[in-house]
Amino acid sequence: MDLMIEFMTQYGLVAMFLFIILEYACLPLPSEVILPLSGAMVLASGDSIMLAILISIMAGLIGSMICYSIGYTGGNAVIDRMMKKYPSTRKGIESTRQFYAKYATYSVGLGRVIPLFRTYISFIAGITKQRVSTFLLASTLGIAVWNTLLMGLGYWLADEWKNVMGYYDSGKWILLLLGCAVIGLLILKKSRQKEA
Repeated sequence: MDLMIEFMTQYGLVAMFLFIILEYACLPLPSEVILPLSGAMVLASGDSIMLAILISIMAGLIGSMICYSIGYTGGNAVIDRMMKKYPSTRKGIESTRQFYAKYATYSVGLGRVIPLFRTYISFIAGITKQRVSTFLLASTLGIAVWNTLLMGLGYWLADEWKNVMGYYDSGKWILLLLGCAVIGLLILKKSRQKEA
């Protein structure tokens, strides 16, 4: 963690860009740390928060496209290999598959702000060969919300960003419940449309 902070302090937006690409490409770098830290670093450096958010969205899209491309070209074999090599990923991957099977396009955008789903949704969208334009649009919307929220928190609470992360750790389950509530509303809406 200290090495990451040092690297970001030294290289600023370039380091932020690289870390966010790697995080969205499913390397074990937590966006819940990288993004608020980036917001705090932007404040300290005097860079524009809007520019930093735009750069973070581009980085998120690049990282997501890496996973989408791997899923698109490798198919289910990639995910199956991942689950075999890392058994702890099975539950998250299977949940994401089910979520995507029900909500396709919506799942890509919504999945960007729901823990567990955000990690695997790009692979699943690639495996199902979702249109790239649809994937990019839904990803852009979800990534923009997530990155803006976390970077904004880091920016406005720069001196307290570690405390913010403590609240996130306890609050991520609230985000998961909110995500489930949204899914429930979508199911209800869809079932009412079928009845009509």
